Amino acid sequence: MFRIPSEMLKGVVGPMYKSARKTVGDKTVYVATLDEGRVAFYYQDVALSVERKVTATIEADMTVATSIFVLNQMVSALPNEEEILVQVEDGRLMLKWGSRDSHIAVDLLPETAAMLEVPTPEHTLTWKAGALHGLTRMMIPFCALSNNEKSHSLPAILGVMFRKEETGEVYLRATDSFKYVRCLGKIDWFDNTISLDAQTLQAVSDVLPPDADVTVGLTKSGLVMFKTGAVTCVLAPLEGTLPYANLDKAFNYDAAMKVRVDRLELLDLLRRVRAVCPANRQFAMLEFKDGGIVASTAGGEMVQDLGGTVEGGGVKAVAIHATHMDIAASFFAAPFFKDCDELVLYVNHYKEPITIGVDGQDRVNMTVLPIIISEIESLNNSAVKKATGV
Repeated sequence: MFRIPSEMLKGVVGPMYKSARKTVGDKTVYVATLDEGRVAFYYQDVALSVERKVTATIEADMTVATSIFVLNQMVSALPNEEEILVQVEDGRLMLKWGSRDSHIAVDLLPETAAMLEVPTPEHTLTWKAGALHGLTRMMIPFCALSNNEKSHSLPAILGVMFRKEETGEVYLRATDSFKYVRCLGKIDWFDNTISLDAQTLQAVSDVLPPDADVTVGLTKSGLVMFKTGAVTCVLAPLEGTLPYANLDKAFNYDAAMKVRVDRLELLDLLRRVRAVCPANRQFAMLEFKDGGIVASTAGGEMVQDLGGTVEGGGVKAVAIHATHMDIAASFFAAPFFKDCDELVLYVNHYKEPITIGVDGQDRVNMTVLPIIISEIESLNNSAVKKATGV
């Protein structure tokens, strides 16, 4: 049994619950008293193990197991600014406060587990505060969802790939087969090329404080560890890596056309497309006329002039998926792109990947696959016939 301020207990259980929701497998959390006035809260499954230690007043040894969902529900209902006595009584975990018998009871699970054994890393490096949270926020939208069928043969599309080049530069890559991003990271990395599951990375980001430097470790068996003073997370990498050499070949800055658009206006257009189109037809057709751009939907629900300019020629129109392009354009909202309000779409053919960038930066390379629909094929084929007279 132990005593702990209610705010401190909520500050431990809440982030662990948020983290556990994003992992697959057992949701049992173990609570164990330790030496030197500390209590450990920890859970573990195949992909991720998390341990968080907190200072408390220990009155007796205790090790219990319960559901992280139930524990969070009960702890969140505790009053603030109270000292909570945590003890086992009549087969339940009792959370008591005040001079009277005020308490909330938590059902226990008939399980026991050895203390989480944190492996000793062979190699370690340090990331600055917020680095993990920043890359997670920017890269994860490009990863495939867990139900993606292609992930059975290429698990790496479920996560972010970290690779250190011979130059010492570290690149982060992610793709769901429809959109792809390669980003030069301001972080250090190991010599091993490793892919980490997106949901698991998000779970780690949820439980680690954003204002503390993070120690990143790599064990002999290939596990990756993220650690701050009070929190330790151990991840199992995904099998394999992305076919990055082939993916990188899709970047084409010498495309036949450069289409310049205002990023916020494009995002507004994509939001409108999602609002008016059926879920399975949320496409925006961009038709290039007289150096300008006309956007429309395939079903005729909307037509809008899109501000921008077109340099070059050879492509009459392309179709883009509203969600995929939204994720790509939103990437450039990061602080170090604050002066980059204009996007450049490099369009070479209505069937080829569209390279997306901003002038004056080469840190980020990105492609989005166009949507091939009959309306776009007709526009481009008619243009070809007109030009050739055939």
